[in-house]
Amino acid sequence: MLSLPVLDMGNLTGIIGAITGPAGCVIGWISYRRSQQIKRLDLRLELRKQTSSVRADIEALPALLKRANSSRIAVSAAMGIGQQSSASLIWKRELENDLKTVQALAGELPDAMETYRHSKPPELEDKLVDVHALAARVTQLRNKYETALASDDMDRDRIRTNAGRRFGQ
Repeated sequence: MLSLPVLDMGNLTGIIGAITGPAGCVIGWISYRRSQQIKRLDLRLELRKQTSSVRADIEALPALLKRANSSRIAVSAAMGIGQQSSASLIWKRELENDLKTVQALAGELPDAMETYRHSKPPELEDKLVDVHALAARVTQLRNKYETALASDDMDRDRIRTNAGRRFGQ
């Protein structure tokens, strides 16, 4: 008759360990790969969102600069400052330089249709940092002209106040 070996607790634990050890290793490796895929997806999405946002900001800059220039010309005329004054010439020169900067910023943007599917996380991180730096430069330029518009609005208020006093209103 065939006798089966009796499994004592030590042998049973060893067999279970021999089965679960490699299975745990495989499951851990699968989880690691999956977390890397999720990380890449998150980085790709963040990069695409950031790029889209910066693109919209850059596209809005020329209109902002044009509006700020029109405002500055109108306020200068109302204050009796000629277009050939040193302040007006400096303003024009800065505006021209900033318009060139806007074009250069637009050229630095990644392609809108890029999906970054084959990029690795370190590459995605580098590109995300680059887009963030680009966004900071766009924000700085936008703030400069929004501040100029606010300054022009304050000048308009002063002109109105002075005109009202002058004409007894």
